[in-house]
Amino acid sequence: MAIYDILCAVKDYRDQEGICEFNGYLEDYLTIIEKDETKQESAELLQRLFHLDEDLRICVQLALNINKDAIANQIIRYKDSFKLPHGTIKCPMIVYGNFDGMQRAAMITIGKKEEYVLAKALYYVMSEPENEYEGCRNEIIACSMDHDQSDTAFSAIERFFFRHEKAGMIQRQLDAQMFLNYEEMYETAQKMASYQLVNLKELLQESEDKEMMINQMIAVWFLLKKFSYVQYMMDKNNLHDHHNGNVKKQRQRAKEHCDAIGFVSYSELWRLVKELKS
Repeated sequence: MAIYDILCAVKDYRDQEGICEFNGYLEDYLTIIEKDETKQESAELLQRLFHLDEDLRICVQLALNINKDAIANQIIRYKDSFKLPHGTIKCPMIVYGNFDGMQRAAMITIGKKEEYVLAKALYYVMSEPENEYEGCRNEIIACSMDHDQSDTAFSAIERFFFRHEKAGMIQRQLDAQMFLNYEEMYETAQKMASYQLVNLKELLQESEDKEMMINQMIAVWFLLKKFSYVQYMMDKNNLHDHHNGNVKKQRQRAKEHCDAIGFVSYSELWRLVKELKS
C-alpha cells in the first residue's frame, strides 16, 4: 500500500485501538488547536500548509515501533531501546495527501537543526524493514520548520507534493541547506546526547513521571544512534571519497560514530531515581 492509503487507515485515540493523537483533515486539526497557546507556532505554520491544499490531512503523534531484528538495529546494539513500551517513540506530525494519484507525506518537527536530526531519525525508524511503512520510503520526506526557516521547508514540501520531485533529491537538498556535511550533523547529534548526560539528574528530578522521562531519554539516545549510523551509511560520498567503495569499511566507521553517542543504562537511570528520592 502507498503512504496515503496506509495513513488514512490509522486510528487515533478516539478509537480504543488508536495509535496517534489525531488523524484527519488538517482543517479540522487547526480548528482544534487554534485556542491552544502551547501550539500556536505549530498552528501558524500548519495554516500556511493548509493554504497550499485544503484537502491535506495530518497524523499527529503517531506511535512508531522499533524492529529489533532490523540489521541496522542489530549493529547499533542498544538493547535498552528494545525495552521501551510500545508507542514511546512518536512522530510529532505527518502531513499527507493524494496529488493526482501521487501519494506523498512530510514528517515535520518544529524547531531548527536539532529537530531536523530527530526528523531524519524518525524517518529511518519509520522506513525500517518489515513494517507497514517500509515500501513507502520514497513517498516521504523529513523536515523541521520554525518561523525563521519555514521557507526552506515549505519550498521542499511544495515541490514534493505538487511538482512530484523525487524524495531522495529533495532530502539531500534539505540536508545541504541545514548542514555543511555529515560531520556537522553528527556533531549536532553528539551535543543532543551530551545534553541529556550532563543534565541527567536535573531532568529526572524535575520530572513528575520518572518512568516516562527515563523512557523518553532512552528513546532520544536511540534515535541519535540510529541517525548517526544510518545517515553515514546513506551518504554515497562517504563510501567513495573516504572508503574507496568498501562498504565494510564504511559500515565499521558508521558503527564507531554510533557507539560514540553516549548514554546511561536503563538500570543506572532507575538507580539515580532511587538516590534522588533518598
